[in-house]
Amino acid sequence: MKADVIVVGAGPAGSVAGSILARKGLSVLCLEAGTFPRFQIGESLLPRCNDILEEAGLLEAVHSRHYMPKPAALFLRGEKTERFCFAEMFPGQRPAAMQVPRADFDQTLSTQARKYGVDVRFQQRVDAVELAPDGSQVKVSVTDLETNAKYTAEGRFLIDCSGYGRVLPKLLNLESPSQLGPRMAVFTHVEGDQRPEGPAEGDIWVCIHPEGAWTWIIPFSNGRTSIGVVAERALFEKHGKTDHEALHSLLKSDPNIQKRMSKAVPVMKTTRLEGWSAAVSRFHGPGWAVTGNASEFLDPIFSSGVTLALESSSRAAKLVARQLTGEKVDWDVEYTPPMKRAVGVFRTFVQTWYDGLLQNVFMHQNKPDRFKRAITSVLGGYVLDEQNPFVRDAEGTLRNLQKLM
Repeated sequence: MKADVIVVGAGPAGSVAGSILARKGLSVLCLEAGTFPRFQIGESLLPRCNDILEEAGLLEAVHSRHYMPKPAALFLRGEKTERFCFAEMFPGQRPAAMQVPRADFDQTLSTQARKYGVDVRFQQRVDAVELAPDGSQVKVSVTDLETNAKYTAEGRFLIDCSGYGRVLPKLLNLESPSQLGPRMAVFTHVEGDQRPEGPAEGDIWVCIHPEGAWTWIIPFSNGRTSIGVVAERALFEKHGKTDHEALHSLLKSDPNIQKRMSKAVPVMKTTRLEGWSAAVSRFHGPGWAVTGNASEFLDPIFSSGVTLALESSSRAAKLVARQLTGEKVDWDVEYTPPMKRAVGVFRTFVQTWYDGLLQNVFMHQNKPDRFKRAITSVLGGYVLDEQNPFVRDAEGTLRNLQKLM
């Protein structure tokens, strides 16, 4: 089995990479270990995602699903609220995003990628990889999980879009410790929550809990709402012996959540996720590149996962296309630095969120408009926009803003 490019993983990163390459006339084999549709978190997209989906030829298919428009992010702490409206970002940046049930969203993307000619195959587990020293050829050993048959696939380049599976980091010993502390998320889907009326219905809510946790509330157009709490394990153990008990105890002890969820009914089993933060020692090598969660995943607080997955897979795919048509590509200049910069901006926001600095900045009522616009642009996923002071120096700008306020 041969192709120009082998893509591992058929999630959003794999579908974007595959679509870009196929539309440029390259043959793409996409190997996905699971089956679709499948449940996944990462349900709140950022406006930057729309730019990348449109460039990959996927946005029209996504719009056809009529997902909930997401015009803003609303942060709530006690009686204080602060709304970051995406229409108030910098000129040329998208004024809204979408809230997407990931099972349907991922299926929509992979189906459209197949229409572009990507050979998407499910239940195909990559067990080993053999790389030519000069990067001219890639061989992967694959197991068909349906038939247990084993075979080899050959390509001229491999892009790892395997997400939490982290195929290449494991096979090539690229895994590196994360700079972020361990936390847990416990979540479910509900129906019957009391949503705001009008466009604000689609806002993501981020509720800061009195005991230090935070809660996401993500409304879907199908009437369901995703709700989850993120905290250290000790806080969940304090609030209940089971995940269900701890989740609902924490939800009831935050007045903002209790008011919205007083009539809500769970429609999905309570689920736990932990140990998600991960990093890699290298983003690329001869004949291969890692993208999205396969390279680095930070934290769900700013919904950065899908955005970084799309940003990195799009960039990697365009570099691969150039390289395979004979152009000289410097991955150390064109791939690693921008991806480290993008991850670094979000990482600083995550770290300062948990040490309290960013929460205080967000909830301060007298932020200068130019800084609120810049913060909103980061929350919109535009973390490679050099006109933004938070992109140029996230921590320094936050410290200066704190002093100014």
